[in-house]
Amino acid sequence: MPRVLNEMASENSRCTGLLCEAQPLPVDATDLGRWDAQVLILASDEGRAACIAAGVAHKSCRIEITGQSEWRPDQLKLVGASAIILASPVLDLELLSELLMVRRFRSVPILVFVDRSSRQVMIEALRLGVSAFIVNGLEPERIPAILQVAEERHALTMALKDQLQKSREELAARKTIERAKGLLMMKSGLSEQEVYDSMRRMAMTQGKPMREVADAVLAVFSIFP
Repeated sequence: MPRVLNEMASENSRCTGLLCEAQPLPVDATDLGRWDAQVLILASDEGRAACIAAGVAHKSCRIEITGQSEWRPDQLKLVGASAIILASPVLDLELLSELLMVRRFRSVPILVFVDRSSRQVMIEALRLGVSAFIVNGLEPERIPAILQVAEERHALTMALKDQLQKSREELAARKTIERAKGLLMMKSGLSEQEVYDSMRRMAMTQGKPMREVADAVLAVFSIFP
């Protein structure tokens, strides 16, 4: 397990910016509610970790040093977080990709602080879903504002994704319903309105959405064409 430099002892604990003595404590299911309100700081060294900790002193946080060979992103899958802050001299895209593959972290903002970076790396990081990418700007007093903007941007991005997904699902449902209606009209000789009314009555009787009724119709016709 990676060396934990700073763990909050209770919900009311606050990070003071001073790194505590290493205390590798396991995180079990009973801790998840507490972790959900914390900022997870992944720093390449203690100096960067202390700088970020000072910037989020108003929040509970967990600090882990990522420069150790035994540090593995998959070990963090049980740890919830309200935000993740990654700080290193340069961005490790492989590490970032692994973090984003941990499902629990996909719905929280990720902030990246680096000393230097190419435009290509920055674009790739943003494409992967980073909410903030800061080059040569790791200063404690700037972090609260950057974190707030990243959180708001992440919330907006997630809302847009949800809206897009909902639109796609609605479009797919309409196409399925239209296919089912077409087959029923062809087989029964009924009008479009009559077929639609029949499917709607079936949906109401069975307590199912029209999409499921249409899927059932298509399934039957696939067996008995």
